[in-house]
Amino acid sequence: MRRFFKLGPAFLILIVFVFLTIHYFDGKQVWKGISELFEHPFLLVIMWIVYFLSFCLKGWAWQLYLKGKARFSTCLLGILYSLLVNHLLPIKVGDLVRAKILSVRDDKVNYEEALHSVVVLRVLDMLCLIGITLTGLLGLDVSFKFPVWSIIAGSIFCIITLSVLHKYFPAFLKRHISLLKNAFSGRNGLAIILVTFFSWVLEGGILYGTVLALKGDLSFFETVFSNSITIAGQIFQITPGGIGNYESFLVFALGLFGFPLIEGYTIAVITHFMKFLFSYMAGAVVILIYPVSFKTVKGWVWIKGVRRK
Repeated sequence: MRRFFKLGPAFLILIVFVFLTIHYFDGKQVWKGISELFEHPFLLVIMWIVYFLSFCLKGWAWQLYLKGKARFSTCLLGILYSLLVNHLLPIKVGDLVRAKILSVRDDKVNYEEALHSVVVLRVLDMLCLIGITLTGLLGLDVSFKFPVWSIIAGSIFCIITLSVLHKYFPAFLKRHISLLKNAFSGRNGLAIILVTFFSWVLEGGILYGTVLALKGDLSFFETVFSNSITIAGQIFQITPGGIGNYESFLVFALGLFGFPLIEGYTIAVITHFMKFLFSYMAGAVVILIYPVSFKTVKGWVWIKGVRRK
């Protein structure tokens, strides 16, 4: 059932992507857009710096959550390794690698605690993205309604999950609730939330810079809103880097602000290309700093189809 709820929407999104590609992909237009972007090297550098800073903030939030038991460098390395793996493999397993790197490089944190922190911060990421999206829907006067069934289904899923954990794994649930309370106690919790929130604000830098270079009309707040919808859609990722998901959701988001489909699709392809390029360049750097072989990564990922046989 869990696989159906993920794979069903994922395949529908890919069908939308194929439709958009067949009808609105223009190779000359995309190449022209990329060329125009590289004609603004200063803007390009600023875009990547802002994008990199967004990951630095995520690393800082992770360090705060762990109450200083991990080095900032380890947190950042783990996040960038996760980014690279998610842009190489068709399923999102980068978080498992991220947790393992933390537990191996900084032995003050065991793997269970590292994985717990990754899961909690991933949930916080999604809550921040939802918060930005809801704020955008209210503040930007966007005409859109959430389907009631999705809210009901999500609530039921959460209740069932917590009930199963409470009944069959009470010690596990109690241990992780304790870790959660300890991390979010006092000002530390507020700092984690604010740092995570602003990391997603900065992540809109790639999209904002691209629209600027292509002389599009999109405010910074509209950019952050569009980026948040797009990233939230990556929960249905079944392709490397969310190819198809990213383009479909960004075309939808830009369409809310009056972008024609062909223009929105072109912007989506260019910004996704830039993110892929960044993930590979950052990945090359972290591999040089802290080399981990692909064989070792395969041994870390305990998921069917990826696990070493």
